[in-house]
Amino acid sequence: MSAALISLDPHLKRLADEGFEIEVANTHLVVRSVPYVATDRTLARGVLTCALSIDAATGMTSLPQADHTMFFAGTPCHRDGTLMSNIIASSGSQRFGEIDVDHYLSSKPEVTQRYENVYDKVVAYERLIGGAARSLDKSANARTYARGMAANDDSPFAIPDSASARYRIGKVNRKLMGRVAIIGLGGTGSYLLDLLAKTWVTEIHLYDGDQLLNHNLFRSPGSPEPALLKEFPLKVNYYAQTYARIHAGITPHPVRVTRDNVYELAGFDFVFVCVDKGSSRRAIAEGLHQLGIPFVDTGIGVGLEEDCLDGCARATFVRPGTDWADVERLLPFGDDDEEEDELYRTDIQIAAVNSLNAIMAVMRWKRWANYFRDERGETNSVYMIEGNSISNRVAK
Repeated sequence: MSAALISLDPHLKRLADEGFEIEVANTHLVVRSVPYVATDRTLARGVLTCALSIDAATGMTSLPQADHTMFFAGTPCHRDGTLMSNIIASSGSQRFGEIDVDHYLSSKPEVTQRYENVYDKVVAYERLIGGAARSLDKSANARTYARGMAANDDSPFAIPDSASARYRIGKVNRKLMGRVAIIGLGGTGSYLLDLLAKTWVTEIHLYDGDQLLNHNLFRSPGSPEPALLKEFPLKVNYYAQTYARIHAGITPHPVRVTRDNVYELAGFDFVFVCVDKGSSRRAIAEGLHQLGIPFVDTGIGVGLEEDCLDGCARATFVRPGTDWADVERLLPFGDDDEEEDELYRTDIQIAAVNSLNAIMAVMRWKRWANYFRDERGETNSVYMIEGNSISNRVAK
């Protein structure tokens, strides 16, 4: 009844489209998350509810509405904490429909004395109650857009994705659904996880065999969770537990990816490689190339130049079918004692550069997935700190 009536009735649909959290049960309208000022002048959220006036001939809400009153769960006050006696007709806890309410409200339109439709009625009461709340916080609004994505069974999130509904990008967001892996949860890898955890990718698998140490936290997103850090956790376990609060599909793998186990990555739709050793990069790249899995390899190089930091961030995209000779020309495979890999083996890690490198990688993946437009199809991008420039190399 609820979903069908809301989708068919233009006035209920308008409320839903504008982001109100509405339900219809047994001809009762329920509007949740209505902001109000409590008696102690703090902000809270309550529930508006009323019996729907239904037109017997059409089965839709009547025009105009036969009843101008509503009930409210909560105690609505003015900005100063005094009761809204101007709209509270009576008070007392009672059960109305399926909701426990506290106050019976009455407010008629001044001219017509009746609301032309249920949309006007809900908006009027929300304006009266929520207006006081917005005088304390301009962002307080019953238009939360939470309803739009809360019922999506295929959502990978641990919380409702109100953003997709708000901006109406649910269809394009689903282009990212699939299985991805991040190899290396250092600075760039941890920022990658932060970005990926806010996308509709179905599964995010984390591969890293190292512990999370204090210095790692200064090139990672967010602030530390002291309770989780007490036992020197493995990076993948710490981050999986932290980001499980927003994304339900994160799986930790506390191992280092080597030539011996790289083929366990078969079946992934995309892989992000965030390692800083040339020999490890080669083993991973060879395995992913043979498996035919598209991947982005990242790397940063920051060093001291005349008492300033300088360097670059690189994101290299390798698509299935790329000649291995081209991969070898693009990626730095040198070991620590080889001069050609010197730029990528410096120890300096800076959060600003790590996060930028992660953004470069995610943007390339999203263009590959046709989430963003991609008319260039670049293979290699390098951001230079000095000069603030990005150079792109396009595969021939």
